[in-house]
Amino acid sequence: MTAFRWAAALVVAALAVVVPAAPAAAHTKLSKTSPTAGATTTKPVAAVTLTFSGLVKKPGTEVVVTGPDKAAYSTGDATVRDKTITQQVAALPVGTVTVTWRTVAADGHPLKGSYTFTNKAAPPVAATTPPATATTPPVTAQPSPTAVPVRVTAAETDDGGQAGLAWGIGGGVLLVALLAGGLVWWRRRPTADS
Repeated sequence: MTAFRWAAALVVAALAVVVPAAPAAAHTKLSKTSPTAGATTTKPVAAVTLTFSGLVKKPGTEVVVTGPDKAAYSTGDATVRDKTITQQVAALPVGTVTVTWRTVAADGHPLKGSYTFTNKAAPPVAATTPPATATTPPVTAQPSPTAVPVRVTAAETDDGGQAGLAWGIGGGVLLVALLAGGLVWWRRRPTADS
């Protein structure tokens, strides 16, 4: 029985190390953006959209869209709906556009990051005064952005290493339990003398 108690104590101690590490892998993270990080867009961008793996809160949310001239093109406040943040933007200049964001996950965990994309759609030319015979002003259609998957850099998430650690510790617990069971069986097996 002493070997059995010793093995049970090892299993309980190993579980005490594994269980606290598991919740750390559940943090909310950025899962996709529109326009996509690193992409080149040839159509006018009316808004920037960020989608997360979990719910985010409106308080503390801010998105700043900066053009190659270092001027901000965000218009109004960002809107938050469940897992999605949308930031309206003015007509963007041609060049590299930087999106810097911050928000708060539903569990209170602060999130922040930035990414860039390249805009190749020239801003519309200022309209001239229409002739007196014109009755209907021209309408410029602005397509809605399409959300596509984004590669999340290591700087934006810190969960991968902790999830791997939890799996490694879990494997160690299983190995200890198997060794303890073998030890109990070996001590209880009948011997040739008995």
